Amino acid sequence: MLNINIKKKFFKEELILKDIDITLKKGEFLSIIGPSGCGKTTLLNTIASLDDDYLGALEGDFSNISFMFQDHRLIPWLSVKENLLLVSKTKDMKEIENLMKLIGLENILEEFPNKLSGGMARRVSLIRAFINRPKLILLDEPFISLDYPTSMSLQKDFLSFCREFNPTVILVTHDISEAIYLSNRILFFSKKPTSEIYKYENINRQEFNQKKIDDIKNQILEEYPKILEGIV
Repeated sequence: MLNINIKKKFFKEELILKDIDITLKKGEFLSIIGPSGCGKTTLLNTIASLDDDYLGALEGDFSNISFMFQDHRLIPWLSVKENLLLVSKTKDMKEIENLMKLIGLENILEEFPNKLSGGMARRVSLIRAFINRPKLILLDEPFISLDYPTSMSLQKDFLSFCREFNPTVILVTHDISEAIYLSNRILFFSKKPTSEIYKYENINRQEFNQKKIDDIKNQILEEYPKILEGIV
C-alpha cells in the first residue's frame, strides 16, 4: 500500500498542488488526467523524490521506482545492450535477452538508438523501465507522439509486462480513451491550484474493446462535459 499526501506544493510563490491524497494498492494501475500545466509532471517528480520541497508525506515503500517519459531518453552513443546494462542492477545479460525476447527485439541489442524506429526505441525504454523489477512505475505520457498502431502495440506490451511483474503504476495522460483501456482507476484533476475533482472506478478491466471504451468515455463526458478542462 502506498499513500501520497501532498497538502501544498509551491513553485516560487505559486500554489501548484493542493490537498492531493492518493492511496494505491499493490499492483494497481492508476491514471491521472488534468489540463495542461496543472502540475501532473510535478506530482510525478514529487512521488519519485526528485522534488522534496512540499508540505505532506509519502507513506509506504518508494525505494524501487522507474520512470517512462514522453521520449525514449536512450543515450545515443551507447548500443541498446549498453543502455540496458547501464541501468541494470544485476548486469545479467541473460535476463536482458529474455526480456527483449518477450517483445521480439532480441536481434537489436547491438544497434544504436539512431538506427531504431520510434516504436522500437520506446520498447527498449519499456524494457529499461521493468529491468530492475520496480515496485512502482511512473509514466509521463510515454505513448504520445506515436502513430495509433504503434501506440496501441506498445500499450499492449506494457500491460503484458504488468501482468508478468505486477508493479503499481501511475500514468499521466491527456487521452481519456487510453486511461480507460489501461487503468483500474482514473483521477481527474482541476486547474491550478490542482486538486482531485473526480474519481472513476474503471469497469473496463484492461480489455481493449473499442465500443466499451467509447461508451465509458461518452458517459463521463456527458455527465461532466468540461472535466478535461479541470471543471466539474
